[in-house]
Amino acid sequence: MSAARSLRHLLDLAAQLRELEVDLLVLKQGIDTSTPGGRLQFHMFGAFDEFLRELIVEDTLEGLASARARGRVGRRPAALDAHGGRWPARCTR
Repeated sequence: MSAARSLRHLLDLAAQLRELEVDLLVLKQGIDTSTPGGRLQFHMFGAFDEFLRELIVEDTLEGLASARARGRVGRRPAALDAHGGRWPARCTR
């Protein structure tokens, strides 16, 4: 589900739709928020999505910390030197 930035945002969106008496019918996943089971499925998918997003962020931060510990920096090398000239292809600055 990419309709929300976070589980909180997803729940707020669902509450707003309910106030407007709008139900969601997600054809691919077979979710129908007009039923209690459909609402449960909707919330569970939102919670799983947020969990996976947090795991990706955690793994990324761990990878960056590991690279820093090995002396690597997480950015592209500069294409130009301080004087506007190109770096040689095999320059090890």
